[in-house]
Amino acid sequence: MTVAETRFVQAHLNGLFAADFTASGKVVIDVADYNATAGMIPPKSVRIHDARQIQAAADDAESAFFERHGFVLLRHESAVRDWGAPGAEPGNGSTATTTADIADNYAPEVEALIRDRLLPGRNIEIQQPPYLLRRGAGTPNPFYGLAVHNDYGLTADDYEDNTAAFATEEAAKQWRDRYERDDVQGYLTINFWRTVFMTEPLRHVPLAVCDARSIPADDLIASGLKNFTPTGRISTQQNLRYNPGHRWHYYPRMTGDEVLAFKNFQCMKTDPEPVLRSCFHTAFDEPGAPPDAEPRQSCEHRVGVFFLRE
Repeated sequence: MTVAETRFVQAHLNGLFAADFTASGKVVIDVADYNATAGMIPPKSVRIHDARQIQAAADDAESAFFERHGFVLLRHESAVRDWGAPGAEPGNGSTATTTADIADNYAPEVEALIRDRLLPGRNIEIQQPPYLLRRGAGTPNPFYGLAVHNDYGLTADDYEDNTAAFATEEAAKQWRDRYERDDVQGYLTINFWRTVFMTEPLRHVPLAVCDARSIPADDLIASGLKNFTPTGRISTQQNLRYNPGHRWHYYPRMTGDEVLAFKNFQCMKTDPEPVLRSCFHTAFDEPGAPPDAEPRQSCEHRVGVFFLRE
């Protein structure tokens, strides 16, 4: 299948900086002024390819597709019934939702997905919290991420800094101590993203992800969010300059028995210099979606994976 034969939609994405944008250092975005900031960055018209078609045409395993593109859609009917319904109290932290169902059922399901389908045969150590982030009306996160972003930087220092910003200095130190041990070769964060409590296939603000291989290093912008983290520290993340060569994808009409796994962050000790392997992503308005489409209810579960020496 050629690129020209792939189905796509032409949609507007928010938050892409101008192609000629330059900065002398880390760009800090104050979320209190985010609407004003977004107004200075006009939406860009972007071709978003049908990843269902591309994945269906792939002649290799899910694990190979995941490694190549940084994302893959998995068929997965979960035993979880209580995802933290609208109105549920946040769990660990001000934005996280926890239920016994998540800890008892989803955690072992996700571990099996990683070991059997995403990273089969790899020597790994999995660390996952017993909670997830819920999004949608009535949840601890009633907003959607409607701007292109990457939640972390490129290096172990970036990840440690972000952990301190969103959790604690102690948590950041514990992670770094584990990462620096001789048996560790690298680290990966996988985001398991799915719809929940929906009766219809998703048409309202679906998620788009960008293949990291299509992004030149010069298009990356080191950035951080102010007035956003629980600690008050500025986060460490990345924004992106617009480039028509970026390869964007989405899975049309996702259902509750599917989960999108994509790389949130990855660094390897053998890299001579930082390498982008994770997926920039954003929610977007799908062209042609009915105005009365069922409002999106979704969750994301971020899981850490240490790659260990064989």
